[in-house]
Order: sequence, then structure tokens, then C-alpha cells
Amino acid sequence: MTDDTIEKIKDDLETAAYVDRLLPPVRAPKYRCCMPEIVYTPQEMIFMEKKPLKIRPNQEQIALWERVFLEWLPILAVDERRLVWKRANRIPWKLLCREFGLCKSNLCARYSKALMKIEFFIKGCKNV
Repeated sequence: MTDDTIEKIKDDLETAAYVDRLLPPVRAPKYRCCMPEIVYTPQEMIFMEKKPLKIRPNQEQIALWERVFLEWLPILAVDERRLVWKRANRIPWKLLCREFGLCKSNLCARYSKALMKIEFFIKGCKNV
């Protein structure tokens, strides 16, 4: 049973990382472009290349992102938080080993310990 919940936590973390990439960038309030708006003729619009569609996350994905950022990650220590988030973004273990200065087995143990902390937090919230 714990493997299913840990796999679900991993999937949720990866989804949150994906949603984080899809969210628009944060800008200063009242920030506008200084360039005037360009008005195109209908003929010019026909010959223009079509802009690719911007994919935006839906409400469920944003709710999951908020749950991960506001509930799950604050319970972890700073190093655990960095490790979990980088692993959710699919950073290879080799680069993580260099960054944290640990071998892969120790890093995997820390990663699984952090996931267990999240799992116990979730189970504790459901029981209350």
C-alpha cells in the first residue's frame, strides 16, 4: 500500500513541476510594455505566421500545484525540498550527486525519506 501512495506522490510532484513550467512569469504590478500597439491590416494578418497555442494549466492542476507548494514542501528541510523538486523536474541522479556531494545510494535514501515524510503528513491529515 505504501508503494502506491509514494508513486502517487511522485506523480503529483512531477505534475506540479510541469504546471510550474506552464504558469505565466511573474511581473511587477502595473507592468506594461512601452511599445505602442501595432495595428495590422486584414491582408497582413492573412500572411502572418500563426502563433503557437499557449498551453495553460486547468483548475485541477493548479490546485495540485498549490497543495504541493503550500502544504507538502514546507514540511521538508531545505536540502530535502531542493532534492525532491529537482527530482520532480527529472534532473539526472549524476548531476544531483555532484551538486549535493553524496553518492547515489545516500541520495536515494534521502529522497525516499523525504517522500515518506510527505506520505506520513498526508496520512496524518486524513486521520484528523
